[in-house]
Amino acid sequence: MKNIIRTLAAVILLGTSIAATALPATPPLEITEETPIAYAAKKNFFVFEDASAQMRIDDLLNQTTGFRSTAELPTINSYSNYWVVQKVKNLLPHDYQLRVDPSGWESIDSYVIDDSGTITRLKSTGTYRVSHNYMVDLNPFLPGSAKIASQFTLYTLVKNQEITLVTRLKSNSNLPARAFTLNLFDHVKFLELRRYGLYIEGVLLGVLLALAIFGWFSAFNNKDKASFAYSIWMLSAFVQILSNYMPEGPRLAEFFADVEDIRFRHHYVYWPAFILFSYGQAIFYAVFAATFLNVKKHAPWLYKMTVFYIAVYLAHYVLTSLVHHNLSQKLMWLPLGVLTFILLTSFFGVAWRRYRQGHSAARFFMFAIVPYLIFRSIFILGLAGVPSPFSLMEPSGIGFLMQHSNTAQSIGLCCEAIIMALAVISRTRWLQLQLAHNMEEQKALVENQNRMLESTVAERTRELAEQHSELDKTHQLVVSSVNYASRLQRSQLPRRHRLDGRFQSVASIWEPRDTIGGDLWWVSSSQFQDKFSLAVADCTGHGVPGAMLSLLVSNSLERIYSGDPQIDPSRALMSIDHLVRVGLNQDAPDSESDDGCDAAIVEVDNKARQLRFAGAKIGLFQLTSDGSVLRHLASRASLGYQNPPDPEDEPSDLPIRYQRGDVFVIVTDGFTDQVGGDRVQPASYGYRRLERLLESTEERDAKAIARRMWEDFLAWQGLQMRRDDVTAVVFVMQ
Repeated sequence: MKNIIRTLAAVILLGTSIAATALPATPPLEITEETPIAYAAKKNFFVFEDASAQMRIDDLLNQTTGFRSTAELPTINSYSNYWVVQKVKNLLPHDYQLRVDPSGWESIDSYVIDDSGTITRLKSTGTYRVSHNYMVDLNPFLPGSAKIASQFTLYTLVKNQEITLVTRLKSNSNLPARAFTLNLFDHVKFLELRRYGLYIEGVLLGVLLALAIFGWFSAFNNKDKASFAYSIWMLSAFVQILSNYMPEGPRLAEFFADVEDIRFRHHYVYWPAFILFSYGQAIFYAVFAATFLNVKKHAPWLYKMTVFYIAVYLAHYVLTSLVHHNLSQKLMWLPLGVLTFILLTSFFGVAWRRYRQGHSAARFFMFAIVPYLIFRSIFILGLAGVPSPFSLMEPSGIGFLMQHSNTAQSIGLCCEAIIMALAVISRTRWLQLQLAHNMEEQKALVENQNRMLESTVAERTRELAEQHSELDKTHQLVVSSVNYASRLQRSQLPRRHRLDGRFQSVASIWEPRDTIGGDLWWVSSSQFQDKFSLAVADCTGHGVPGAMLSLLVSNSLERIYSGDPQIDPSRALMSIDHLVRVGLNQDAPDSESDDGCDAAIVEVDNKARQLRFAGAKIGLFQLTSDGSVLRHLASRASLGYQNPPDPEDEPSDLPIRYQRGDVFVIVTDGFTDQVGGDRVQPASYGYRRLERLLESTEERDAKAIARRMWEDFLAWQGLQMRRDDVTAVVFVMQ
């Protein structure tokens, strides 16, 4: 049913009629053996302008005026339709198949009026106006491929036949026709030439596709931006040539099929797509050239020009694809051609300069840009109406193909692409050589730096060895001095003769943090057995400063008790406060130091079994015979500092009764303030832990108690750093 409807439609569209015409008389265009493949009437035709663009063939045949001869041809207007009237006569001894070519017109509707006045409508055609692929009409199960309609506008002239060819023309606004002359083809000869045209186009497409694959491969392997830009340019060039309108028609159109009468018309798809590929090829070439020559770095002015060129091309594409206008062809295309010529010659100049600077691959770029510049300029100037040099060639064979601007441009583009492939290869090789050269330079530089570094290291090692030797000598001197000071400090601790007969047992823990320290304990002269004094002091600082201050405190105790052996403990502490302040000149307003000590003094009266205790921030622990622990608090005063203690904070004497076997313990804050334990957040040892330790002690031997205290202290400290000097004195009363 569908084929019947198509047949009826074709009969209606191509129906014949007998018409009385009033067309102007003109001599016919004669077809002889000398007639070339393509020919056109230079005169003897008439043009009628239809400004309304609404006339039909019947309306034209009724016109008696308005026809213009070749001497008074109008200017082509893209808004008007034009009717061209000419005669053709076959003088050959055989039939002649005539083909009407679009000749640059957007749409062509041709009518043939024979000698009898019968009007035959031919197939409509036009530049970029191609019907569907007629191969879809071929049923592979039915014979007779001759039933397939041709895509060309054809008419068979029998021998000695003369016809009147009436053609309705409409021009494209962006690529207007150059003249009202229509190209007529010897279709039989053209088909043979068309076969070679397809061969040429296939070769060009194969070369471009291979080069595109090469570009992608090079970009993937070398991570090179120029190779990537080259591959994009090759793909755009491939699609452009595939869609170009060659003398044999646009190849891309034949890949589209007629689906429910939706045909491939330039108004909807082909024209915007074709010029998109054409503009894209020009834009991507500019991008490739700019990337290849790295103009952003070496020629910033050309980089800006390239950006401007791309912007102009994009704006021009929008104008040509979306805007219908009646601007002149020169105004549309000549500025674009001039801009293209300036850009390409600028690329050539920068390539020459880069070559002079050592970029060897730039010479291939210069070789390649010459044919591209020539063919590209010919193409754009041809659009602007400037005749092509190939028009001087004979209109036969390769000359016939080259006269078509798209064919010439495609060949030039392919030549450019081949040479540019050599340029890309050369550039990759040049980059590899540059990289190898740079690596060699870097290697030499590293080796030189290594030699200099080794020399410097050797020199520095020698200097450090000398300095280490000097430092070692100094260190040994300091260590020996500190060790000697430690022996001196230990010699000031109570000797055995001052302890014998005074206690049931006595023991001490004296552990400076830094070999020597600021803690000391002291016992008065052994001249008095029944009544004597014991003191413990914790001086400011550690190490050497603390040891020096402890020496001052020890000498002060000797001085105090040599002058008054029976002095009260509280008065003795206040005397220490005075002697330290005066000894360090801290009683002067301009004193540079503010140091002192904490101390505790116990006066022991064995006969009365009584102690008198006075402490300045150091207390006294008493473990009674019944196992309870008493803590005797000290005053809040510190001794020897610039500011004397307030009267209410001064130490006072505290009488303490004891029984035989009672244990007394005095510790400095280095013992109770040491952090440690098995908690997540370390805590101080504290007085409560010491009290619990003493309460759990059953021994009444000073050495055993001191040993247990030290073991518990070390277990508490664990891996924590020692913070202060540690001193503890344990004595058991007799």
